[in-house]
Amino acid sequence: MRNNTQRIYERLSRGEFLSVDSIDSSIRHLYEDVEENVEDYTDYFREIGLQLEAGNGFFYFSRIGEGKQTVEQKLESFSKWLDYMDFLKCYNQSFTAGYQFRKSHLIEQVSLDIELKEKANHLFRKYGAGTHVEIVNKLLQEMLNIGFAECISELDETFKVTSAFRYAEELVEMIQIANEDEVPE
Repeated sequence: MRNNTQRIYERLSRGEFLSVDSIDSSIRHLYEDVEENVEDYTDYFREIGLQLEAGNGFFYFSRIGEGKQTVEQKLESFSKWLDYMDFLKCYNQSFTAGYQFRKSHLIEQVSLDIELKEKANHLFRKYGAGTHVEIVNKLLQEMLNIGFAECISELDETFKVTSAFRYAEELVEMIQIANEDEVPE
């Protein structure tokens, strides 16, 4: 077992990501260690039933031989992220890894843009947040918890989207490709 195995396990087993562009130096250190020793970590985690997965600038776990209930839970969670992605891309088409934004600007845009307001209201009904501020707070908290964004300035509440966000983008892209491949009747 390598020195960082426990710390890597603790983070990834909670469904979080390790991103190359994290502002947290300890997360970047873990990312670099995995990148340099990917075969060792892959072999070790495989022995305990976890698959170490690599994306473009991020690592995460998937489970080997997941049960039906786990797959259903993931689909439900992904459904939520489809809604979130739709909302965020409506806010700004450039919303991707490396993008920086202020919470206040996002809230302001929700109050000014009719389409964004409708999408926010949809999120309210579906995910139980009330005001636009609550909706943005819930979304930001989820992004922070999973590692899709990090706060780079608490003073003005500026956030940066991490490389791990590409995971959600790639899943959406796979769905779009699958839909394009369907033949209309």
